[in-house]
Amino acid sequence: MAIIMMEKLPPTERKILIGEIGKIIEEAPLFTPQMPRSGANFHYQMSNCGPLGWISDRAGYRYAPNHPITGKPWPPFPPSLDKIIKILKQKEIIPNNYRPETCLINKYTENSKLGLHRDNTEKNLQAPIISISLGATGIFQIGGFKRSDPIKEIALESGAILILSGEDRLRFHGLKKIINGTKRINLTIRQINF
Repeated sequence: MAIIMMEKLPPTERKILIGEIGKIIEEAPLFTPQMPRSGANFHYQMSNCGPLGWISDRAGYRYAPNHPITGKPWPPFPPSLDKIIKILKQKEIIPNNYRPETCLINKYTENSKLGLHRDNTEKNLQAPIISISLGATGIFQIGGFKRSDPIKEIALESGAILILSGEDRLRFHGLKKIINGTKRINLTIRQINF
């Protein structure tokens, strides 16, 4: 399995990153995505940073250059994320030619969840996905390549960095719930294009 857990970010680096994400959210406010078919709201709020942002509404799932409410371009990646990506390249955890194009910023509260899904809307399905957890512990679920495959649960504490690469990038995964707190931010960094 190419599911890699890195050592957690130290508390001082977490604090800096949380501050940077707070500034991004001021510029690109949180919004609630909707299911394309039903229009039902997702169970969390989100924003993005980077050249493109992931959005979902009645028109479908897609990557867009502008915030769906403000119409403004997404803010750039903050210095802390650039530093993490550089370190992952130096340690050869991700390829040297990895080009992060988006960072999804998902905010979960105590009743939030994210159902099992696969990240397969990107043109480049070989590029690793980097996930960084901040705040309350999240019970992450990782399954197989079919929704009905057995599921393993992993507790992702604040500062956890998880990378899905290789064939494991296309496994079903989700967030069952959060514990040990009421607020959690998950940052998901993706390369979309080749």
